[in-house]
Amino acid sequence: MRVAHVAKVTPQACGLYESTRELVVALRRQGVDSRIVDPSLDSNTLHPGGDSDRGAPLDTEEYVQTCDIVVNHSGLGTWEKYRKPQVLVAHGRPRSSFLSERDGGTAIYSYHYDKNQRDTFKGVVTNWPEHIPYHEVMFPDKPVWYVRPSCDLEYWSPGPTNYDWGGNGGTRNFVSVDAWRDDIDPFAAINAFILYARANPGSKLHLFAAGGANKPGWSALVKRLKEDGNLGQVYGWVKGLRQVLRAADGMITSQDINTRSIRETAATGTPIIRIPHGGDLRNWPSAFAQGLTEGSQREWAKREFNPANTADDMVKVLREALNVD
Repeated sequence: MRVAHVAKVTPQACGLYESTRELVVALRRQGVDSRIVDPSLDSNTLHPGGDSDRGAPLDTEEYVQTCDIVVNHSGLGTWEKYRKPQVLVAHGRPRSSFLSERDGGTAIYSYHYDKNQRDTFKGVVTNWPEHIPYHEVMFPDKPVWYVRPSCDLEYWSPGPTNYDWGGNGGTRNFVSVDAWRDDIDPFAAINAFILYARANPGSKLHLFAAGGANKPGWSALVKRLKEDGNLGQVYGWVKGLRQVLRAADGMITSQDINTRSIRETAATGTPIIRIPHGGDLRNWPSAFAQGLTEGSQREWAKREFNPANTADDMVKVLREALNVD
């Protein structure tokens, strides 16, 4: 089986791409000829037809012409001219996609609607069972497949780190590494941390992927963190996140699904403290206590996010899409 995975190549800078790369490597370990095709590689330091990214080969559009099926991870490119069966992996959160289009961003929902009309389009894949009903709305005529999510357990592993928090660390250091998207944000988690830090002096919160912190409405909350003496580093984007997570005493999140950040954090063994939106912040002490005393996150990650399981699920999807045994 020859499988072309369409995605923009952005090594260690995009969770969508990292998930794609992991899937390609895992499929190749099972004997499936999977390769990444990026229509925009002209501006990339990696080159198709010769380079690979940590075991995932990069190829040109010519590979699409000879492949058996296209797995589109990012919506890049128009592949209908090749009349190849296509599967879409919906990496994003449906409500975030809806809000993006509503506010003039990428028209993801219109793209989904268009795909559902095409006979070469065979179905959509999601890594979150919670999102299946949303996809069933937009893809009424196509199957919606659940594929277990993955994480590179070798790379995102516990280990020593000399990360020093830019000289702004505390006695205990917590991080928020969730994307500050319109559909979900760290608001509840930050509020809970502020109360935790007042009861546990010396604790600091470091905000990563925090571009949204500059939006109107966030400045007062960030100022409060700073005035209390509990604000650490603030980064819009950071490479080397593995060292950050290894050094952290915990990651706080408002996510109730296992996002890429959750999986990476769990794989490094760092405790995860979930403070859901709409939750009662009066329960924050028990939430922190539970998150900091739970069993090994690493063992949970090894059970739940093994790339080999993801590959097993994806092979079944590809065979069904191609109608082969």
